[in-house]
Amino acid sequence: MRRGDFSVEVIPVNADNIREIDSGHVLARPGAVYAIRLRNLGPLRAVTAIEIDGRRITGGGLVLDAYSVVTLERPIDGDDAGRFTVVAEGDERVFGPDGGRDNSELGLIEASFKRELPRERTQTYSLPELPWSRIDRITEAPPTPTRPSGPPSRIPPDFIGFRDAMKAREAGVAPPSEVSAASIERAAGTGLTGRSDQRFMPITLGPLEDEATVITLRLVIGTEEALGAARPLQGNQDASIPARPAARP
Repeated sequence: MRRGDFSVEVIPVNADNIREIDSGHVLARPGAVYAIRLRNLGPLRAVTAIEIDGRRITGGGLVLDAYSVVTLERPIDGDDAGRFTVVAEGDERVFGPDGGRDNSELGLIEASFKRELPRERTQTYSLPELPWSRIDRITEAPPTPTRPSGPPSRIPPDFIGFRDAMKAREAGVAPPSEVSAASIERAAGTGLTGRSDQRFMPITLGPLEDEATVITLRLVIGTEEALGAARPLQGNQDASIPARPAARP
């Protein structure tokens, strides 16, 4: 999902069993391992703060370079280096005695972005460490009035696909019809399984803008039929928060 210069995408790690729809819901099956792909399509560095199920998982903040793509595999803070994993509502081992039923933020993935302003003072945030294959730098921006000058360079294939999808939407190509509420089986949240080797290093930035750009998605358990349907194009999100499915016994 995209808003302004930023986008957030939930991508599958262990199988092609995750699908985002235009309502902002992310259909998945229990046990699906996922990562969060973050894009900064603007000319300024930015810091993102991410909350999952109402809990912040990016510590003091995660840095996105200008025109960059970063894939987050695990929480920044804490000793558990497990990967993000979809867990159905009702699992008391993960969500506690209520199984997550009383958590109105269950399934929410909220990312807020703030751009760096002219450097006058500094503050320390986090940036994924090497290998650099985890960070695809884009020094050639998509066509905008703020595009910097300079020679073209390699653009990651996944960014090209995202750009082409947005061009198709702007040209009036209609996406496939939306799935119905019957395609959502129940609410879901996130646990940690396995292990990620992703590490982070501190980086210093200048002051940030006051107002954040916020993108909100919500994980839910989708039916096999809905997950097998054609994937719609991603679009710009309005300010609404994807609805939470009603709690089930």
